Amino acid sequence: MLDEQGHLSCAVCDFDFEAKYGAHGAGYIECHHVVPLHVAGEGETKLSDLALICANCHRMVHRANPWLTIDQLRALITK
Repeated sequence: MLDEQGHLSCAVCDFDFEAKYGAHGAGYIECHHVVPLHVAGEGETKLSDLALICANCHRMVHRANPWLTIDQLRALITK
């Protein structure tokens, strides 16, 4: 999430678009629904329902069914 310095980084791999791309990447990151909308049903989305992740990690979460959790994907890349 948005850390104390005002940077956005991936909740899985810590990738920071601004650190890599400079001003062009400032404020950019993808948003992932931790509980899929088709499971959560209608209602208001809370911040706790979301995870900020980079595009690569987002694709890897959704690569197979059932989807990986943020923790499961993090475990894969820290082996």
